[in-house]
Formats: sequence, structure tokens, C-alpha cells
Amino acid sequence: MDSRELYPSDEQRRRIMDFIMAAGETLLENGAEVFRVEQTMEIMARSFHLREFHVYVLTNGIFASAGTAEIAEVRNVPVRTTHLGRVAAVNALSREIAAGGVTLDEAEHRLAEARRIPFPKGKTQLLAGMSGTACFALIFGGTIRSALAAAAAGLIVSGYLLLCENRRLSNGFRKVSAAALITLVCILGCHLLDTEASHAIIGALMILTPGIAFTMGIRDFVQGDYLSGTIRMIDALLIAASIAIGTGFVLSLISLLTGGTVV
Repeated sequence: MDSRELYPSDEQRRRIMDFIMAAGETLLENGAEVFRVEQTMEIMARSFHLREFHVYVLTNGIFASAGTAEIAEVRNVPVRTTHLGRVAAVNALSREIAAGGVTLDEAEHRLAEARRIPFPKGKTQLLAGMSGTACFALIFGGTIRSALAAAAAGLIVSGYLLLCENRRLSNGFRKVSAAALITLVCILGCHLLDTEASHAIIGALMILTPGIAFTMGIRDFVQGDYLSGTIRMIDALLIAASIAIGTGFVLSLISLLTGGTVV
């Protein structure tokens, strides 16, 4: 049976619906914008001739129906990461589907491949954390010694975050403990290198800041999706609060122990 036929059968329509929902879920859980997920799913439905398709996407869920609501699905997306490689692969697939050169069988195979694109290896993430924190320390006015202390903190914390991910620890605990660890390592490193710790701490904390969540929240507001924008903004504020709690705890503790200012 031709999977691009103008009037697909009931079985074929359900298969198309499952594919579209899986594609939307892949986009959403890997960092795509809410409006982009809706747009991509609508393009796929139109290209596969799935009639009366309606979709509503939130930051952690997808609601869709087709026909006169005889086909309806809900997908919960509790885990959101950032993997733009997978997002780009699904977007490329959607463009090829819209151009008419991909059958449903081929699309399902391509989507499965996109979902299996691996995250960067641990060594790559460690190197990125180390170099990123050093560069941020320099950008914020630090010296070479501040950058070295920030790089040490970035290396240690990147490894710590990988360990937390493997053990599936909660995101809130990760942010609080990682911020505390960064602050402690930067203070100790800057003390050994005889330089101020403020620039190193600020630079190293940048790898924890919720820049993507905050930016996408603003974009959702601009697109008129106030509910998704509010969810993302709250998420960004909670992460920022967790970072502040972890950093403030270490600074207060060391100040109490030393009887003076730390940075």
C-alpha cells in the first residue's frame, strides 16, 4: 500500500499518527521550541494526508487528534535535554517529507536513526566544560590565574554532572551541589594561585546558567504561547535560585569559618 496515498486507511492513519507523535516527542525532549514542534507535526500530517489534524504542545506534553477526533493521542515528555543534532535531523526529515520524496517506511527508519544519535562523549564534555569556564572567566575580567582556577572547577564539575546523570539524581540537587562544588574549587584554586576568586566563580557558574530555558521562555511569550513561556521561565528561575543557594551556602560557610570576606 502506498503510504502517501490521498485517502489512507484507518490502520495507515494510526500508523501515521504514531510516527508524527514520535517525531514531535523527539523534538520536544531534545530542546526544540514549542511552536516549532507544532509546525513540524502539522507539516508532516499535511504531507501524509492526515485529515483534520490538530495539535497542542506544552513544554512537557503533546496533545493531538486527527479526523473527527476518532484518533487522539497524548504524550508526556517529563525529561527535557538539549541535543540539537537530533532536532536538526528531524527538521531535515520533515523538509524531505514535505517535498514528497520520503515514504512512511523510510520516514520511520530515519526517525529511529535520529533518536539514536548519541550525546557527545564524556571526554568531549569534560574538555568543553574546562575550556568554557576558562573563557568565561577571562570574558568577565579575570586574569590567567583566575581562568586556570575556573578551568579546574569546570573540569571537576563536568565530571560530577556526568556522574549525577548516570545515577539519575534530581535536577535541583544537581544544580545546588554543582554550584557549591564550583564555588569551593574556585576559592581553593584562587587561594593557591594568589588571585581573587570572584571572576573564576562567575565564569565557572556560567555553565550551569539556564540560558536556553530563559531564551526559549521569552520566545514562547513572543509567539503568544503564554503557558509554555511561563513554565520555561519558572524552570529558569528555579535553576537560578538553585545556583544561588549552592554558591551562597559555600560563601557563607567559608566566611563564617575565616571570619572575613571570601572573594
